[in-house]
Amino acid sequence: MTKFKASSIALDIGTRFIKLVELKKKKDSIMLTKIGIKEIPKDMKLDRDKITSQLISQLLSENNIKSKFVNISVSGQSVFVRFIKLLQIKEDKLKQTMKFEAQNQIPFSLNEVMWDWSLLNKDKNASKRAVIVAIKKNLVEEMILKLNSVKLSAELIDVAPVSIYNCMAFNEDFDDQNLGAILDIGAKSTNFIIFNRGSVWLRSFPIAGERIEEAKDQGIEELLAEIERSIEYYFMQAGEDAPKEKKIDRFFLTGGGSIMESMESAFVSKFNIKPQILDPFRKLRISKGVFQKLEASGPKTQFSTVIGAALRGITDLKIEVNFLKEMISEKKYSFQKRLYSGLSIAMGVLMLISFSVFVRQDYYTKKIKLDKVEGMIETYRTYEPKIKKIREEENILRWKMDALYQTASSRAVWLGIFKAISEMMPKDVWITDVSGIISIEKSGLGRMDMNGKALSYQSVNIFVSGLKALPSFSDVRPVSSSVENDKNTGEETVKFSITMDVVLAGS
Repeated sequence: MTKFKASSIALDIGTRFIKLVELKKKKDSIMLTKIGIKEIPKDMKLDRDKITSQLISQLLSENNIKSKFVNISVSGQSVFVRFIKLLQIKEDKLKQTMKFEAQNQIPFSLNEVMWDWSLLNKDKNASKRAVIVAIKKNLVEEMILKLNSVKLSAELIDVAPVSIYNCMAFNEDFDDQNLGAILDIGAKSTNFIIFNRGSVWLRSFPIAGERIEEAKDQGIEELLAEIERSIEYYFMQAGEDAPKEKKIDRFFLTGGGSIMESMESAFVSKFNIKPQILDPFRKLRISKGVFQKLEASGPKTQFSTVIGAALRGITDLKIEVNFLKEMISEKKYSFQKRLYSGLSIAMGVLMLISFSVFVRQDYYTKKIKLDKVEGMIETYRTYEPKIKKIREEENILRWKMDALYQTASSRAVWLGIFKAISEMMPKDVWITDVSGIISIEKSGLGRMDMNGKALSYQSVNIFVSGLKALPSFSDVRPVSSSVENDKNTGEETVKFSITMDVVLAGS
């Protein structure tokens, strides 16, 4: 039986705000006992890390938080996520199988990442589904150092979209047999979660609150187009497991950007469904001293991620991953090792005492046994160079596999890139020449050069703006443009060249 904690504290360090909550287990319910929010100044001249540390310290002080252990979540865009379907497998083989799957699914060496997994459905009679998540070790180390700077320690590091899904599943009554979706609109990124019959699918993209504030209606149109594209990706990847009718039955909106003006009406117009605002506090009890503070903290939807993270450890949740699981296991192993070392020393003392009692035992018998042990050690030493050589060959093969995986992945990406370009290209613009360079390095960056013609400079500018808005490109730059006359019709056309970086999957 799972042993739950009595209380839990979580931090959500976002782009614009830092949120803190404390939840406590009260018999058969969970109570919100502390809540706080601080806005991060937009002044680019300020040291963001320093300001963030100061604001976290203020939140801890104002809420009289004494515990040094917190749960946090990382952005979905920082995390590598894979969903897999497992054959019937025995419980004692599950961990070994998942490690094998992780080695095959994650495009990096497991030594370079922190990773974890969770079963999505626990029905023993059904085929098991699982999610594997991974993040580069240096990102986790940076987060731990930032928390240590304010005398905090991370007890759990979750994935933001997973925290949001857990928050929704805990607080909302929904029919898991129908296809549902959650749209979490943050400041710089949006998380899109689709769930159906215990199966979950996640995607994050960079069209979010700041883009919508900047581009107004066009920003909302870009967001809706990205949602539509995500739904198409889901049905394409789910295959036979997806519902026959390609329609979302229920939409939940959350995140600070979900309450923007015209968002609800745009949803109804685009998807013919009225979205439901997710209330992360719906099934929580709220202490009297916190209620007024909650009302003054702004939109409730901005607390979904931090509530989902705080629920970890004090109740059963749908998905439970923790990037620190391996690190915690290593600490436990280190403690056990020190314990066993102490016991070994104690045993050694007892043996010395016992030796004085049994000193008359046959010395030569012990000498023979010792010689046998030394012979076994010597045999092992002869095999040690061969083992070392095999390990070196294994590392070379892993590097080659990583390179081949990146190359294969990039092919699929180019198809998506050309489709995205064709969908947003103005009618009076056409491409005459495209060339690209694919990098197989783990940075996942490629390069594309494009030549084309248009009927006006305005069309070229619209095309360039559209390319910049696509998440597949960065550093989009027009290289040249000139006006030329068609030899046959005499009509003026604009000849142009554009160059850009291509952000490949897994970068």
